[in-house]
Amino acid sequence: MYVIIFSTITIDGKLASKDYYSELSCKYDKVRQHILRSEVDAIMIGGNTVRIDNPSLTLKYAHGKNPIRVIISNSLNFDINYKIFNIPPQTIIYTSNSSENKDIENKLKEKGVIIRKLDNFNICNVMNDLESNFNVHKVMIEGGGKLIWSVIKENCFDELRITISPRIFGNGVSLANGEGFLGKNSPKLDLEDVKICECKEEVHLIYKNHNKIKNL
Repeated sequence: MYVIIFSTITIDGKLASKDYYSELSCKYDKVRQHILRSEVDAIMIGGNTVRIDNPSLTLKYAHGKNPIRVIISNSLNFDINYKIFNIPPQTIIYTSNSSENKDIENKLKEKGVIIRKLDNFNICNVMNDLESNFNVHKVMIEGGGKLIWSVIKENCFDELRITISPRIFGNGVSLANGEGFLGKNSPKLDLEDVKICECKEEVHLIYKNHNKIKNL
């Protein structure tokens, strides 16, 4: 399994403002994002991203096959009319066995959404299940901050690709929005590539994680 985190952030490391504004990408960055979408088997997002952005996660600025959409959610607290549940391709939701929102679960299943419940519900186990049962070998993580934090905390990613937008939010949703590491225990990545965006206002960085856990 090869896992790539992709995000566009402000100069001060936020992927959304305190009122959840997140329109940071220039047209060239959107093309980069959608080209990567066309190269992976699945796109993964968190439940909050579905509720806030109502994304379709389909290809708009690149050609190719739409990847499977994967949602991580403990609550299954969704409006069944969200775009991601009503247009192709396949959507899979991973949740815990303790999830009790049976009404929404049944309605989502009627729409063809696959619900996967794991006893040991963590991101690494989700990745293993995707590879074993859905032939997914390359995943793109698009957010939000809580999901990205979980992926980094569990050390189950290979690359971090970030575009830095010329904005400053001051407050908002951090790229890795969690409890944080102690300084000496924080992961250190290897810079692989730096590119000045064609718009001349953004920088695209690619980091590699050479210390990823071995069972993915």
